[in-house]
Amino acid sequence: MVNVPCCQCGRKFADISSLNVHFHCSHKNCTTFVCNIACENDRLCSRRYNVYNSYRKHLILTHHIPIFAPELRAQVLSERTPDDDNTTRLAVFLDQQERDAQDDNVADECNVNVNVNVNRITSADAKDLLLDQEDVIVAKFYANPAFPRNLVTKVVNEFSNYVTSPFFEHMEKLVMSSLDSNMVEARSEIEDMFDRLRHPFDPLQTEYKRLQYFESCGHYIPPVLYPIDYREERVKSKKGVTLEMRPVPGQKIPLQPLLKNFFELPDAFEDTLANMLALQEERDWICNMVQGEIWKRKRARFSDDAIVFPINFYYDEVEPNSALGPHCEPLGCSYVHIPVLPSEWNSRLENIFLAALFDGDNRTVYGNKKTFQPVIRELVLLETEGVKLNLPERGEVTMFLAVGLILGDNKALNSICGFQEGFSAIHYCRVCTCPNNLAKKMFVEDPALLRTPVSYANDVRIDQPKVTGVKEECVFNEIPSFECPTDISLDYFHDFIEGIAHYTMVPVSKHFHQLNNMFISTLNTRLYALDLGIDGDNRPPLINLDRLLSKDKLKMTGSEMTLFIRIFGLIVYDMVPEGDPFYDLYLLLNDITSILNAKGLPKDASVILSHKMEEHHKLYVELTKEDLKPKHHLGTHYPRKLKLMGPYYLFSTIREEAKHREARMVANACMSRVNLSRTVAIKHQLNFAYRCVSKSSIRQLMTHGPCHFINLVDLETFPSFSLTLPDHIFKEPMQTVTTWATYKGTTYAPKQILVFDVDDIGLFKFAELELIIVCEEKPLFLCSALNTIGYFSGVRGYEVEHTDNVINWFAIEQEKLLDPIPLPLYQMSSGEKIVVLKYTL
Repeated sequence: MVNVPCCQCGRKFADISSLNVHFHCSHKNCTTFVCNIACENDRLCSRRYNVYNSYRKHLILTHHIPIFAPELRAQVLSERTPDDDNTTRLAVFLDQQERDAQDDNVADECNVNVNVNVNRITSADAKDLLLDQEDVIVAKFYANPAFPRNLVTKVVNEFSNYVTSPFFEHMEKLVMSSLDSNMVEARSEIEDMFDRLRHPFDPLQTEYKRLQYFESCGHYIPPVLYPIDYREERVKSKKGVTLEMRPVPGQKIPLQPLLKNFFELPDAFEDTLANMLALQEERDWICNMVQGEIWKRKRARFSDDAIVFPINFYYDEVEPNSALGPHCEPLGCSYVHIPVLPSEWNSRLENIFLAALFDGDNRTVYGNKKTFQPVIRELVLLETEGVKLNLPERGEVTMFLAVGLILGDNKALNSICGFQEGFSAIHYCRVCTCPNNLAKKMFVEDPALLRTPVSYANDVRIDQPKVTGVKEECVFNEIPSFECPTDISLDYFHDFIEGIAHYTMVPVSKHFHQLNNMFISTLNTRLYALDLGIDGDNRPPLINLDRLLSKDKLKMTGSEMTLFIRIFGLIVYDMVPEGDPFYDLYLLLNDITSILNAKGLPKDASVILSHKMEEHHKLYVELTKEDLKPKHHLGTHYPRKLKLMGPYYLFSTIREEAKHREARMVANACMSRVNLSRTVAIKHQLNFAYRCVSKSSIRQLMTHGPCHFINLVDLETFPSFSLTLPDHIFKEPMQTVTTWATYKGTTYAPKQILVFDVDDIGLFKFAELELIIVCEEKPLFLCSALNTIGYFSGVRGYEVEHTDNVINWFAIEQEKLLDPIPLPLYQMSSGEKIVVLKYTL
């Protein structure tokens, strides 16, 4: 009989049930499962899996490992007479379990967690295993923002009632009667197991017990209520309704324990530190804020051997109710984010953490200082005391976090940092002191007008907002490393995508409609029919001609506008007169967008951006005969800020605004509006508690679609790519192929276009993805190379062609791609096949 060796410790097991229990008890955090069973010629199988269920299915179907060991059946049958009805039932049950395991569908779903062989597991092990599962189940229900907390109590109660039903009592009698009376120890342990099963969720019966339990384990970090100020409120008592002074509540999250729990998750600290060190060693390209001048100034405050990560603070208001309803009461949301997380996990919403929550109107009434004071204390502690981590690889480590930038939209940044809030103010710009009448004609930044910490301090002392644009001192100046106004970010998402881009595309579209009254209808037809591939979810809506002409509006989201700018030239190029200046204006906009979206840029990119921005603004004024808008003026500061802060994609508020969706979901699932900020804050923290309970790594394992086996040798193109295969695949050509795979946050599928190299004359080399091989813990791509004809400057893309007559397949790993983001292949109306990059490479 074949035994299954554990891939972690080498211990051997005779059945699947024993292996299940062993992995749950001894290797809970195992994420890689290798089959070490010897096959023909004493060669190990060596098949790798990322999911335990897939590994178990492989053992059952390929190596015919039984779910229960055969000696158990022999033991049961020998200890009871053939006429014993209970024995027969148990034997039938065991036989049926083994037969079901042969069925592919059942094998997928089967997940036996308890071993009936009492000699291999104790009741204490079973109880611990059940308790762990209960913790994960309850935490998972709490983590769902659309699942109200009161329903968790109902689910727990209903499940408790279910397992105390007569069916389980009958099962216990059946099992106990099937065991020999001499098996005292076994009978005692099974009785203990059934007794524990009759009391599921015992320490988690009420919400109070559940929250106390998770808090005592260190997983749940409850929000702390703090008084923003005091006000009179109605209080109902036996004597009637009276007015009493009550605190105005705000909710803050203790950031030290929160970040301690996060960085003690598997791989969180090591991956972040390795990424930051790699970024600091890069000399030619700027890819992150730690390479910018602002962070270098902040880092100099700490010793050279200190571990210091930047942390960005974000503020915005979210409307949980109907924005047009009578109860429009915004919530003020503050988040923190670590910008040096590995780029593949940086934008995940689960890695954006709640810092404070309160009623937005209370900040307006009681001021920034009272509202943000507790949060600022938390940020100061992170910078002065740091966070003490207990890491298995390093022991006790102290990590410091310094506030890098304050993020938000223009209204939020101006309001919480003490500047004039509206664009109608004389001095609306928080970066410079340029008056609004001069800003309408300013094409480049004027260094003489820039705000500095010294000039800002003078403006605060003068206390004349209409003259200086400064209403009050920025409350974040209490943070030791923070300088106002230098450390306040620009809002690329609202300034450019929803501002300058919209201001540009409206007159461009109207101009071409005036030249050709069929332009908009043709544009809509082509836009509707264009195959956008992986960008299909962000397909721009069809343009409403009446709204465009009467209201000067293009109704698009930021993501839709970004895609519209990228593909506009592809769609309309054949309808544009040669040398049309409005089309030149569009191309300048496209160039600027490509630079601002870039993940990494050369050191001199700020000079290129400055020239492009100046040309765009001048041409806009010349063609539209209009003054520059306030967001155009903010755009003049982007080139200089690029050197100070780093690439703008890190500071786009689009991901934080997506984080608001969780608050809205919680609010929509909760009918009460009493102290809504606390309800939302608790739910946010329970969501994070689930990550701690499940000990989930910040890395996301590769997931993939349906698989099938294929012998690579049978492929017609095998000779062309065989030498590019890894050695272990070349020696074992029977491989698993999938229809899609998600790896490091990016989804890949056949027919996508990948950028894998640069040729001798500087043109990018592209390849079409043909097959995805599931190779250990990552995908291996089989691609067919495309021929790059040249750069099509008129559409800002690369013209390519398929070389069907040449066998030109090759294998490449994801890490070896020039850029990991897959691209669609567009076909213009004139037949050219174009690949458009999403950003500057």
